[in-house]
Amino acid sequence: MDNCDLEKLSVSVGKLLPAFTPQVTDYRVTVESNVNKVSLKLITSDCGASYNILCGDGSSTINLNDGLTRVDIEVVAEDGTVKKYCVEITKLSAKIAALSDLALDGDIPRNPAFCNKIYEYNSLVPFHCNAVTLLPKVPDRNIKVAVDQGESSQPVPLNYGDSVVEISVRSADGSNSQVYTLLVTRELIPMAVTFTDGKQQLDYECPVSLTAFYRPISIKHSDPKHIFSRPYIEMLARRSKVDPLSDGPLGDGWKVVEMDLDRKMSDALVKCFFNYRGCVSEMKLSELGSHSLDCPHRPTGELDAKDVTETDWYKKHFASSSCLEIDTKHTLEVRNWEKRLQITEAKTDHLKLYRQRLPKPGDVLQYEDGQSPLYSLEQAAVLHASAIRLSSREARLHFLLGLSLEEQHYATEMYGLRRKADRGRDELSDAKSTARQDDILAVCKLHGFLGRPTVENQLQALDKEYQQLRDQGQSGRADYVQTLYIWLSKKSGKDSSAAVRDEGSGLHRALMKYLDAWSLSPDSWEFSLHTGRLLLLQGRGGEALQHLQSGLALRPLHPALRFFTGLALLHQEQKASKDTEKEAALLLHQGLEHFVRQRCSKSRVEQDPSDPLSSRSTQFLRGLLTLGQLQQKNTLSLQAMSAEQVYHIVAVLSAQSVSQCVCRGEVVVQLEWVLLDAHFALLQRLIQDQAGMERQSLVAKRCQALTALIRLASIAPCQELLDMQERVCQLAVLTTPRDSPALCLLGRAQLAQYDNNPNSERSKEALGDACLSFQASIELEHKTLSGEPLEQLTTPPAPIRGGRAAQPAARAPAARGRAGAAAVPDRSAKPSTSITKPQLPTSSSQQEGQSNTVKAAEEPAVDDTVIVSGPMNRSSHVSRLGLARALTRSADTQERARQLYQEVIAMAPGVHDAYIELVQLLEECDPQAAVEVYCRFPLKPVAEQSFEDAFITGEIVRLLMALELYDHLLLGPSLVAYGKVMGLSCLEKYIDILDEKSMTKLLMSVYAKINDRPQDDQEMLDFFKFKCWI
Repeated sequence: MDNCDLEKLSVSVGKLLPAFTPQVTDYRVTVESNVNKVSLKLITSDCGASYNILCGDGSSTINLNDGLTRVDIEVVAEDGTVKKYCVEITKLSAKIAALSDLALDGDIPRNPAFCNKIYEYNSLVPFHCNAVTLLPKVPDRNIKVAVDQGESSQPVPLNYGDSVVEISVRSADGSNSQVYTLLVTRELIPMAVTFTDGKQQLDYECPVSLTAFYRPISIKHSDPKHIFSRPYIEMLARRSKVDPLSDGPLGDGWKVVEMDLDRKMSDALVKCFFNYRGCVSEMKLSELGSHSLDCPHRPTGELDAKDVTETDWYKKHFASSSCLEIDTKHTLEVRNWEKRLQITEAKTDHLKLYRQRLPKPGDVLQYEDGQSPLYSLEQAAVLHASAIRLSSREARLHFLLGLSLEEQHYATEMYGLRRKADRGRDELSDAKSTARQDDILAVCKLHGFLGRPTVENQLQALDKEYQQLRDQGQSGRADYVQTLYIWLSKKSGKDSSAAVRDEGSGLHRALMKYLDAWSLSPDSWEFSLHTGRLLLLQGRGGEALQHLQSGLALRPLHPALRFFTGLALLHQEQKASKDTEKEAALLLHQGLEHFVRQRCSKSRVEQDPSDPLSSRSTQFLRGLLTLGQLQQKNTLSLQAMSAEQVYHIVAVLSAQSVSQCVCRGEVVVQLEWVLLDAHFALLQRLIQDQAGMERQSLVAKRCQALTALIRLASIAPCQELLDMQERVCQLAVLTTPRDSPALCLLGRAQLAQYDNNPNSERSKEALGDACLSFQASIELEHKTLSGEPLEQLTTPPAPIRGGRAAQPAARAPAARGRAGAAAVPDRSAKPSTSITKPQLPTSSSQQEGQSNTVKAAEEPAVDDTVIVSGPMNRSSHVSRLGLARALTRSADTQERARQLYQEVIAMAPGVHDAYIELVQLLEECDPQAAVEVYCRFPLKPVAEQSFEDAFITGEIVRLLMALELYDHLLLGPSLVAYGKVMGLSCLEKYIDILDEKSMTKLLMSVYAKINDRPQDDQEMLDFFKFKCWI
């Protein structure tokens, strides 16, 4: 009687959403643009009930217009009970041009989530993916869809890096169209690319990674184009908003995506990664990834146990009844820092959460409580420490805690993650760093190192002071000197050895836990591996080798154990023999091939951070550099990578790792050192090749790139870095002796040598060389790169100084009985990579630094008589600015420096440094002239001024106030500009002075303009009355 439900509700066209059920009253249906009417089929549940269609003429056939048509159906039961159903029918307009969904075949993810009003999407695919198939869906079958002007079902071939796929949608009536774009990015191939054509190798090589451009970007307005791989130029731009190659500022919209270059490069022919194993195949760059998976010469990963069991050390200690006695003495104990890890309950996989939450470059490191990756990592450590408290003899628990503690080191130094409590402590340490450096210089002075000694000499002085204090029984002061030693080592180190020696660091604590685990279970190969590699990093090479050989005897086929055993063989007290070098090279090479095989795998998953063969590990990367040095002597010849291939792999891996770092911590500095060393090693190998135009151009390009990397590195200035910079600039000049910018860079490097230690014996020589290089650079302006070298460059050479960049850094001698002074001995295991050094500008007669001769020498590997064709040298302010700076170092040449600064200002009016440095010369002798210099600076409107501009306006205010020129026309505008950018608090002392001088009219004008209000504003007037200015 009261049943007013429908038993059936259907439409002749389209599909009801949701599917019909009597209890649901609201439905939707969408029909195509060519449908003009829809018929409803209705049946009531009760035969005594009736229904009415409240639309149109009430018939079951509904006429449709474009858009929404609402159809209400009233069902009336026998007892008069009424129920309404509603069907909303949407007829698509024939003018609609839109997709209803966009997916990729193979469940490849796409971002952001699809919305027909969002027209740009992106997707990341594996490096071996050559093509993708798009699956666009349309709401109307009459809408036409084309993918890259072809059939939508056809696979779209992909470039090496980025591929922009256009999905064109045209409405049913053809009147409208819409384009959706999908940016498909292939993952970076984890190996160096070698083009078959030498010119393409030159044209397509990234200046940072020294392999093929990946997602190339050029700098806007650069001529010729300065092109970089996207991850690396974005990393460099985050550090300094300048063009790395020209040092010019990056303006707005500086990125220019080189999609055509990516497409052209993808079609170029390249060699297989595994050509050293016999593969002679050539393929397009875009097909290289897929080929590397199927290449028959790809390393199989099968290792021969005889490589280990046939060695002398294995037969001596493990094949007989005698066993290897390990010298490590370690006692299991609970340390204070371990006690502070409190028991807590947690059921989440904290390590997994930590990896998911790790920040990416450019992310803001702000997290809500409990959401930081570091919090998850600390919770994992707490759980392991708590479990140890309950079961202290369980070796595995100690080992897992060690892994967590080691990862904390990378979380802090690579990703910049710190607890709030530690941030304040780090800021306090930064505030004390200047005082610590002063203390170090005082110690250096006591031991005869005057001026600003090199880092190596500073460490030597601290080491001597430490030993003297210990001998004198002054343990308190000795501990402070040890703290200074560790602080300086960590600040300037190439690896983590200083961190392992620092008892408060995560690495040292991790070593303690690995030793705990090993002491409980000496027969575990895993514990031996991690203990051995950190002992090796700490400089205890003998003990490290014992642990690693013990582990390798248990697991002869383990690649990581082989790699670190090979590395440890080269870090022993005794000189490594040729047989030892060959054994070490084989083990290192097998570890590298395992790494390559794992990275070039279709089933590759994200690399486990605890894997010791990791591209973020500087110990692993430096081991590869050692392999490259061994291969320079052809230590391995059969199916082994050449030294160049190894160095290229190191350059690629270190560049990737540096670009993934979020902060400039210790790990970043160490990775940058690896990248610079790989660059320098490749440059040295390149200049030894036979002469040729392409080789010469490549040398010039790599010199320019390496100079830029050194300039933008996070590494604290040290003698080794300065020597490398000068050496690279020398090679650039020898390669292209008529290149004005190359000579300018050489002058800057020589001036940096002088500034590093102005009181050294060779400081005057360095300053004279810098002046000569800058002068030669200026003389070559508006002259062609082709032709004979300048006469100055062909003058017989004088002996060159320095040249230490090709040698390992000097190490401070270890002080007996203290961890802070331990160091890895410099053994023959690091073969020398030095070559005959070129002789470049030195001056036998300084003549106040104003000589017009630049001396150079010949080097057998560089043919300095080869003429390089190219464009003319352009006029630049940079050489004049460099020469002016060099001349300011001498009191006798400052007048000439002033003239050069004026030339720089005339050539480049927007260069802040020229004004600032010229004023520094003028302020003491002619302050009025200093004011006039600043007044010439072309200031932007106040709203557009930067902090650099604010420095200029602040200086104008300071000088005018010092000269008491209160009526000067620029005082008021400068006060306003400075206050708007830097804040009113910066003007307080000047306001007080002007108030005392009764300059109330000026003050009222300044306050009103800073607050963007008229001077007669009522609030302003009230404030002026309060200040008694009116």
